[in-house]
Amino acid sequence: MTNEEQIQQKYMQFQMIQQQLEEVNQHLGMLNEQSSELDISIEAVKEIAKTKLDNEFLAPVANGIFIKGELKENQKLVVNVGMNTTVEKTIPEVVELLEEQKKDIMGRIIETDSMMMKMNSEAMKLFKEVEEEVQ
Repeated sequence: MTNEEQIQQKYMQFQMIQQQLEEVNQHLGMLNEQSSELDISIEAVKEIAKTKLDNEFLAPVANGIFIKGELKENQKLVVNVGMNTTVEKTIPEVVELLEEQKKDIMGRIIETDSMMMKMNSEAMKLFKEVEEEVQ
């Protein structure tokens, strides 16, 4: 393989890593968004326990469509546990469930961030090698 072919191959590897970095960065953004949504959900669930019974509220039915309701229970929630099965859980149980989901997402964020750092390092190494061979 000639020097020029080696340079082209390394440059193609560099471009491939750059593309993968963009995809991983998008995934990281999605994970951060999920984490933020869980924070909001945790606070909302905690606020339900503090809300007075018979308080009026709006519940979403579809995007931008709401129905009026009154709070009749502020200590238990109905949770979908999969396969169209729901169970009643207390507020602390739901908060714990949401915090476990958040913990899982935070682990995935750390893992993804680490992967990005490794990919960035590899990309920089390839870039320097190409730069040195071109000069």
